[in-house]
Amino acid sequence: MKKIFSIIIATVLILNVFVTTAFAVDYERPFDNGVLGSKTFRIPALYTLNNGSVIAVADKRYDSGLDSPANIDIGYAISSDGYTNWKYGTLNSFDDYADGVTSTKSASFIDSAIVQSSNGRLFVISDAFPSGCGSDYAKRGTGFTEIDGVNRMLLTTGSAKSNIRTFNYYIGDFNGKLAPIYSLDSSDKTEYSVDGEYNLYKNGEPLYMAQKGSEGVNIQQNVYYTDAEFCCYYTSYIWLRYSDDNGVTWSNPVNLSAFVKDSKEEFLGVCPGRGIVTNVDGKERIIFCVYDNYGGRQNVSTIYSDDSGATWHRSGETRHRIGLVVTNESQIIELNDGVLRMFCRTNSNYVCYADSYDGGVTWNMISANCDLLAKGSCMSSFINTSKTIDGKKVVLGSYPSNFLDRADGVIRVGLVNDENDIDWISTYNVTDGFYAYSCLTELSDGNIALLYEDETYNINYMVLSLDDEGNVSEIIGNNVQPPTPNTLENIASFFNSAFSKILAWLHII
Repeated sequence: MKKIFSIIIATVLILNVFVTTAFAVDYERPFDNGVLGSKTFRIPALYTLNNGSVIAVADKRYDSGLDSPANIDIGYAISSDGYTNWKYGTLNSFDDYADGVTSTKSASFIDSAIVQSSNGRLFVISDAFPSGCGSDYAKRGTGFTEIDGVNRMLLTTGSAKSNIRTFNYYIGDFNGKLAPIYSLDSSDKTEYSVDGEYNLYKNGEPLYMAQKGSEGVNIQQNVYYTDAEFCCYYTSYIWLRYSDDNGVTWSNPVNLSAFVKDSKEEFLGVCPGRGIVTNVDGKERIIFCVYDNYGGRQNVSTIYSDDSGATWHRSGETRHRIGLVVTNESQIIELNDGVLRMFCRTNSNYVCYADSYDGGVTWNMISANCDLLAKGSCMSSFINTSKTIDGKKVVLGSYPSNFLDRADGVIRVGLVNDENDIDWISTYNVTDGFYAYSCLTELSDGNIALLYEDETYNINYMVLSLDDEGNVSEIIGNNVQPPTPNTLENIASFFNSAFSKILAWLHII
């Protein structure tokens, strides 16, 4: 009997050790130093796709942490489960300056956001700037004009690229690979054209120029480069790319500024992180947050599509309370009954928010959430999860909780109550040190992944568990792949239950 009893105890202990080990899962951060040829990364965006894979997107800033104007491209990494084996690519890149050359005269991309529709189309939007331009330098206007009911991108051959009156050419429709350039005055087709990436051709042959910061390297001219034979207007643009195969291949860029930017605005840019998909009157709506600097202060609005990204519209802007004169980088979650809540970066010492009751078309007055003390001048990340506690939706927020500095990163766990208020029930301290932009996603196995910026212009990665009481803890382990959900727990539970009954029968407990 003693031998049988010892075998039973050993079996249960081994099984529990196996289950514990199986749930201790190693993971790799996607943006290590040197990945994609860049030493520094900023502006994380993170999203779990419909097939369970995870995409991470970030600015490739090479040797500098500077915002635009600078030499910045957009890189991405995709993992089948969000743990290991990241595969890499570059989503947006301008080549007027060689990679790694720090220059405020470079064309650039900055700030990306991700969302995927229910039909599987994956969207990433980013800011795009011509050579030497950035949010503080963008000129008023869209860079487009309407011709016969179609928005056409304007071009110039002159040196006054910030004077819209010098723009006497426009890009026509694509006929195969290329779109011809027309004279605005005569509507005559010129011998020049562009491809889907805005590279220039003459009589169907590529036009080249010397790449700055390199010896003897020629690159194809692009209308975003200041020394090209045709140049676009000196302002901000929003590029959208989509993928129908979960990021394996990508479309040519769609320039959304033609549809959503107001001609009175100078800068209109992406709120980095994540978009959201919701349903309005039985129809799926894709929503991204954007912000502008019209009137000398920054204002958040949304751009949205009700037809899977075929057309885009702009919402009304948030309204400010006295003392809150800035709203910019924002993220949206969904409360009960289709109510949307936008959490905003502001000039206060709290994370602030506004609600929408019509699917993001209008937003009410900005309010400070006094439970979320934070460094106001920093982007925060907020997401819905699939989890419920006591029948209430569980939402997560990530932000620097030190209101004096970008530091003391936390993850807050909140429950959405019946009045659409959020009860913040627990706090996980990510770091006591520097903590800037961050982005959360729920992995397909129910764990939570986090990207966040550190003081070295690198992006750290964590995978965390969220238990049934709303407690967060980090997952560590030894290269064990995520187990099939519930299988091992059920086995362990069965043996523990059987073990308890045996002990009770033997009058041991």
